[in-house]
Amino acid sequence: MKLSILVLMLLTVTATAGAQDLNFSGRVLAAPCTLDTAVSQLTVDLGDYYADQLSQAKTTIAYKTFPLTLKDCPVGTTEVVATFNGTEDAENDWIPMFKNTGSAQNVGIALKGNQAPWIGGAIKNGEQLTQTVKADHTVSWPMEAQLGTYTGGATPGTVHAVVTVSFTYQ
Repeated sequence: MKLSILVLMLLTVTATAGAQDLNFSGRVLAAPCTLDTAVSQLTVDLGDYYADQLSQAKTTIAYKTFPLTLKDCPVGTTEVVATFNGTEDAENDWIPMFKNTGSAQNVGIALKGNQAPWIGGAIKNGEQLTQTVKADHTVSWPMEAQLGTYTGGATPGTVHAVVTVSFTYQ
């Protein structure tokens, strides 16, 4: 009798035990490309200008083109998204500009990909530009930069801004 009660108890315990699902997750990512430092221009010298060239409100000068190029993109990578991050000039409601951290006052730096117009096309903090990887496994963003002033009245001094570009591969 004791043996049959023990077996019945074991069967009861086994019958009440529930099943649990195992959940698996992960991601398959495209491999990264390599920054082509021989082609890309990571330091852009906009040159020297006189303060009176930026004395009027809503004025830009120092138009400069420069490439941003990646190479050696793997076969499975078809697109690359470049995300631009920097400190925006908060006092500007004309065209987006990145804040000057140099000593010149009332000056910012406008940045854009060369496909877009300056008005409505300048890059804002956090903006993304997508390019398709070419058959030679490269991808390039032709870029443009300018000094600008929303308010006018630029003062002499240095102009400096840092914009970080991060890449997402698809």
